[in-house]
Amino acid sequence: MKRGSSATSQKSVQDARKELRKFLKTLDTVPTGILQEESRRLYAEIIAETPYRTGKLERSVRVAVSKNKRAPGINASASARSLKGYNYAGIQHENLSFAHPVKGKAYYIKDPFDRCIERIREKMRSRLTLGGGHGD
Repeated sequence: MKRGSSATSQKSVQDARKELRKFLKTLDTVPTGILQEESRRLYAEIIAETPYRTGKLERSVRVAVSKNKRAPGINASASARSLKGYNYAGIQHENLSFAHPVKGKAYYIKDPFDRCIERIREKMRSRLTLGGGHGD
């Protein structure tokens, strides 16, 4: 009587293990790629919603993908000072009663960021599914 081979040495199990390895390798590249894509779009959306009078606040907008593996994500900020040294970016962001005759609105970072998070979630769901996607 032939002894046979273990279940783990069977082609079907080996193929499943290969599929898992292939999927796990995408975890190194897919999130970074998505964050890079979305950081560019986020920047454009923030600029479109940033209040404008002199352009100083708009020029202060920064968006960057975090390089820290322990704290992945996107950082977005704005910081603009008046001639007297007062940083008015925060009050412009939060005050709903300000009028912006040229362009812009309150929550000029938060609202685009919320939309960005939703797009990232959707892209991650579609690209990180076992048996499909793999960053396609």
